[in-house]
Amino acid sequence: MQSPQILVVGAGPAGLALALSLLKNGVAVRIIERDARNHVGERGAGVIPRTLEIEHFLGVADDVRKAGIGMPIRHTIDPNDPYRIIRSKPMVEDVEETPAFPITHGVMLGQWRHQAIFRKNIEALGGAVELGTVLVGIEQNESGATAEIVRTIDGEEVKEKSKYAYIVGADGARSSVRKILGLNFMGETREENRIYIVDAHVEGTIIERLEGEKRADMYIFGDPKKKMANLRARGDKEAIQTLLNDITQRTDIKITDITWQNEWRANIRMAERFHVGRVFIVGDAAHAHSPTGGQGLNSSIQDSFNLAWKLALVVKGHALPALLDSYEVERVPVIAEMLKITTDLLNRVSRIDTKQALARAEASAASAPDDDAFTRGRKLFQLDLNYRWSTIVRDERYAEDAAKSAGDVYGIEGHDVRAGDRAPDAPGLTILTAKDSSAPAAPVTRLFDVFSPSTHTALVFSPRSAGEAQPLLDALQGLQPGLFRKALILSAGASHEGVPFADVDLVFEDKEGHAFGGYGLMLPATRLLSS
Repeated sequence: MQSPQILVVGAGPAGLALALSLLKNGVAVRIIERDARNHVGERGAGVIPRTLEIEHFLGVADDVRKAGIGMPIRHTIDPNDPYRIIRSKPMVEDVEETPAFPITHGVMLGQWRHQAIFRKNIEALGGAVELGTVLVGIEQNESGATAEIVRTIDGEEVKEKSKYAYIVGADGARSSVRKILGLNFMGETREENRIYIVDAHVEGTIIERLEGEKRADMYIFGDPKKKMANLRARGDKEAIQTLLNDITQRTDIKITDITWQNEWRANIRMAERFHVGRVFIVGDAAHAHSPTGGQGLNSSIQDSFNLAWKLALVVKGHALPALLDSYEVERVPVIAEMLKITTDLLNRVSRIDTKQALARAEASAASAPDDDAFTRGRKLFQLDLNYRWSTIVRDERYAEDAAKSAGDVYGIEGHDVRAGDRAPDAPGLTILTAKDSSAPAAPVTRLFDVFSPSTHTALVFSPRSAGEAQPLLDALQGLQPGLFRKALILSAGASHEGVPFADVDLVFEDKEGHAFGGYGLMLPATRLLSS
């Protein structure tokens, strides 16, 4: 078996997504986790549409959607009548699916279940998580990075040193990797913003549901302005039940079992750098923020997906190590913007007064501005997030200075598709030929079933005839088979005469026009795009 080339430190969502991405690329990894057992607790439960797209490419989205439930409705309970709901409102904007954006509805899935799905797929590829294994030191030079590791075996500590091409820290906000690298975790901790989180099974009916309805609703009892008791000293079931009764002013909601509990403080921080030499940090190890907006788990998985394919190219000798610099170049502006968005939401949520909201609701049906602090709009789906400014992105259609400025990194709905953007989907593609054994078997497919985390796809659009694409296809002949896939897309009604079957891996006819329309290629010109 191939020796691990990359050490992944941490088996949360970021570490598992990174490991699975690397394994999909044929890169052997070792995954270590400090804790002696797999994580429990709901934690980051909101899975947004862009994350589901990434998980589609990784082959786990179907399992995630099957295990998940619908996005929540927020119910505000009358602080003067704990059995009365004064307002019910969806927490997530309902966005219609389109051919270019086939996934616009996220799911709620407890993080422990989410991680179990990742682990199952990692194990199917020969990987595994080593629990009770702690990184205590790193030494690196031009030839690799050596990790000093302590494992607990049958109660005994065993020390070892192992060398890897690269090490990635995905070990959370208290990251050992970040501390070993000496990176400053810049930002603030808000002691006044404290929440005690309890995952528990409860008995009792808060709201009647339709039969078979599956949804993770949120119920807000009491007044957020009221100080809550600190449970750190005595967080047993009886103490939590007493506090729950006090807040809700109800005794019919019974805690039967507590699975996880923790005190949360608002940490708003970002590491000064995301890598030093051969060592990288992803997810909470690189950035910590408020859970408002539901961006944490999702941003962490996107960190890992961004870094994994670049690491794979470098360790397999297909790219120079300089490619890895683009991870920090691309992700830092995105994370900085994410911190601004989630902090603004935290500030707005912290100002909400339930009694004032009750008075407004009774006086008028109109929503107050702060009422939207709980609502998650399309922007937070991360479907328009882009890397147009990246050092590895080039779009010859636009001025260099405009393309290289990191403007609205979360993007604008309906913008023109440019290099560095998310590649749109396009259904209804009729397959005319397919040399690639991994190509879709159905006669009609979509681009999201063509794209792969282990293979780059060069899309050549030819609106009039197959023959006019030949000059572009000639320019692609130097691309390495298996690493790149060449796909020719003909418009509906275009001449099939002269199709260069020997020079392409896939030929499609865009009978429904979604590919040409989705990529903004309605003009009669032959274009090349790569994803």
